[in-house]
Amino acid sequence: GKKKKTKMSRKEAMEKLKSNIKRYFDAYDTNGDGTLSYDEVVTATKKLLGNCDLTAEQINNYCTNMFKGTDTNKDDKLSFIEFFGDMSKTIPDEFIDDIPKAQQYLDGLTKKLKE
Repeated sequence: GKKKKTKMSRKEAMEKLKSNIKRYFDAYDTNGDGTLSYDEVVTATKKLLGNCDLTAEQINNYCTNMFKGTDTNKDDKLSFIEFFGDMSKTIPDEFIDDIPKAQQYLDGLTKKLKE
């Protein structure tokens, strides 16, 4: 029989993805100050969603909720640690089991933000 591959923990997987997530975070951070403002999150979200059917209001609601949930110290900025912590909770299990797929996906998003 096939030997079952032991699954790595979410924490281990996130460590492997850290550099990809950092590049993704940096692509959001258009003014390069090392934190994400609400406006940077909105701009990035619009870019990532492209020409989807969401209204500006829906996008703003989504960003507001995401921002509130991620900004754990409530300083109205997202640090990389906060962003990474949020990604750790929200990244799908299928990516935890397939690191190359996750890296490809994150790098694809990063590329999209830099266009």
